[in-house]
Amino acid sequence: MDGPKQLKVGVWAGDGPPPGYRWNVGILDLAFDEVRRFLTEDQYDHIAAQFKELARENDPSHSETASIDKIEDFYELRDKGGVLGKINVRVFFGLDKGSIIVLGGIKKESEGQTPAGTKITMRRRWRKYKNGDYGRLEQT
Repeated sequence: MDGPKQLKVGVWAGDGPPPGYRWNVGILDLAFDEVRRFLTEDQYDHIAAQFKELARENDPSHSETASIDKIEDFYELRDKGGVLGKINVRVFFGLDKGSIIVLGGIKKESEGQTPAGTKITMRRRWRKYKNGDYGRLEQT
């Protein structure tokens, strides 16, 4: 798919305060727009900080600092409380060759598992990312 780039850079591996990030973080434009609809600036900054911490870890799928669950071949970061208040946030991401790719996020309204419709959407986005439909992270 040609056209405008559909992937933002969160951080590059090697950048950041010492010892630096171990992983790149890429954010689908769709994901950015999605979470900005229900998170304030401070709340977004809080979630972004969690992804920066994940980018420092050896294995972001088994975080020492965040609550992560595996869903199929991608993951969800779960958070609530603090600056998020009563919002129960789920942010979905995949791991691809040294990059954390943020696929989307939801404000979870009910207890229990991640909604089936959300899983289908994130599965589709992850597949499209892996197919190159959203572009690739390219350090210039």
